[in-house]
Amino acid sequence: MMRAVLWDIDGTLLDSEPHHFNSFVAVCESHGQTLAKADYDRLLGRSMAEVYAMLNAVQPLPLDLPDFAAACSDHYVTHVAKVPARRGALEQVAELARAGVLQACVSNSARRVVEANMGVIAMPEALRFALSRDDVTKGKPDPEPYLRAAERLGMAPEDCVVVEDSPIGARAAKAAGMVTIAWPQHATLEFDAVDLIIADLREVDWTNPLQGRKITANH
Repeated sequence: MMRAVLWDIDGTLLDSEPHHFNSFVAVCESHGQTLAKADYDRLLGRSMAEVYAMLNAVQPLPLDLPDFAAACSDHYVTHVAKVPARRGALEQVAELARAGVLQACVSNSARRVVEANMGVIAMPEALRFALSRDDVTKGKPDPEPYLRAAERLGMAPEDCVVVEDSPIGARAAKAAGMVTIAWPQHATLEFDAVDLIIADLREVDWTNPLQGRKITANH
């Protein structure tokens, strides 16, 4: 039985992934490095440490991880007002809140970025809290973030539904033992273990998500 919904933020509630990628591009270019558009999908949903390691392995960066992370966060937060919500996302949050469903956010981003995003979302009464990468020992795809969120809500993992846009986040949710809905923005993404793949939040039967149809993102 669903009693709580846990939302990823970047790419799920907010259409922010292109803005994060633009931050990576801006920081790399400011230090004479290039970042190809083809890198977008492989960086999707990853923590800043993973992004840094992947980029540094291809083109060594003249920045250490803390400086790279700070520069990317600075760029993103400066432009966060331009980040739109995904279509129907905040409306669905509001509808679930009216129905009395507990909700919270679980992100792989740093606390500063999460706080900026929550300022854009501006729904503190509906979303009880937002966990950041800084709040856990291990980030997604480890299940710790989702298990920590369930614990804070006082819910068993099996009573939680997770909505994610990335395979990395979906793996974390499934490893936590939660019903996992993939809502990708790109039909090319492959999800190895989810309960439902949707193109629109309206496809979900929120009273019993497992009754939904497993469909592709470009149906």
